[in-house]
Amino acid sequence: MRQRVLATFGFALSLVLSATAHAQFEADPRSKSVPDTNNAVIRGRVTLPSGFGHEGYARITLRNDQSTLSTLYTNNSGEFQIRNLSEGTYYVQAEVSGTKFEPVVHRVSLGRGLTVDLTMELREKKEPEVSKRLNKVVSAAELRQNVPPAAKKQYELGLKFVNKGNFQQAATHFNEALVIYPEYLAARNDLGAQFLKLKRIDEAEQQFETVLRNDPKNFNAKFNMGLVHVERKQYPEAIALLNQAVAIDSTRPVARLWIGIAKLELGDLESAESELTRALIMGGDECIAANYHLARVYLDRGDLAEASRSVNVYIDSAPRGELIKEAKELARKIEQKKK
Repeated sequence: MRQRVLATFGFALSLVLSATAHAQFEADPRSKSVPDTNNAVIRGRVTLPSGFGHEGYARITLRNDQSTLSTLYTNNSGEFQIRNLSEGTYYVQAEVSGTKFEPVVHRVSLGRGLTVDLTMELREKKEPEVSKRLNKVVSAAELRQNVPPAAKKQYELGLKFVNKGNFQQAATHFNEALVIYPEYLAARNDLGAQFLKLKRIDEAEQQFETVLRNDPKNFNAKFNMGLVHVERKQYPEAIALLNQAVAIDSTRPVARLWIGIAKLELGDLESAESELTRALIMGGDECIAANYHLARVYLDRGDLAEASRSVNVYIDSAPRGELIKEAKELARKIEQKKK
């Protein structure tokens, strides 16, 4: 199935230049060996919402700003240990598959020789039954469509213009595809996406509504409807739709990215940081723009060091990203505040 979505309209999701820190990992916290005092250690425990330890194995994912460094598992008491880490900032995610708990993410700043004790409390999923049902039933409506060759040709021409950044010409070809085959869901969704980029918001919304009437579990259209509300600054409505998109397909981190952006615009810094961090962990290069928005979170908190680090990660990793102008301006603003 075609997996394209409107990734951004003014917020770039550019490729990152990987610069992975060297690290070695050990899952058993009871090991008697002594770590090198020049390196840092994370000791962690995964707990239930009640505060009791999770009795079973949880998967632990360790990331820095550029990439996933490693995955490991706790012991059957929910404990883990990660040794021989360099100085820097890391993101630790705990996840228990096949349960009613959401993954939980913590940001950890490590200094030389520092040992950090981390408690990671699992949280129950919101509306777990709905999420479970939607994830089991993935729409195949697009696969079932018998698209005429002439319509498919126009659609493919539209995609070429999208890649060239010519959104008006792309829209023209997607519309031609729909003239030939009005039921063409992919073309209708992507026509709406071009209208969003061209700031023709009402027309974009009409296209996504048509797709969702015919295919309610279409992730792309649901996601893009969320972006319609972001564009209108209707952030609670946007968050609701983006959460519905996550329920349809929880493997698509770009929805988490935009939930984080919407939460940030509402001033919910804690939730924004959590969603943006999860987007980075899940999406890596695809969600590199999360670093720019995390810098905004840290600046609003008054944490100038973290704000500077995050925005510079974005600048270094996405020198041609659509947010590069805003990122450089934010970096200058942070430096001025430091003086």
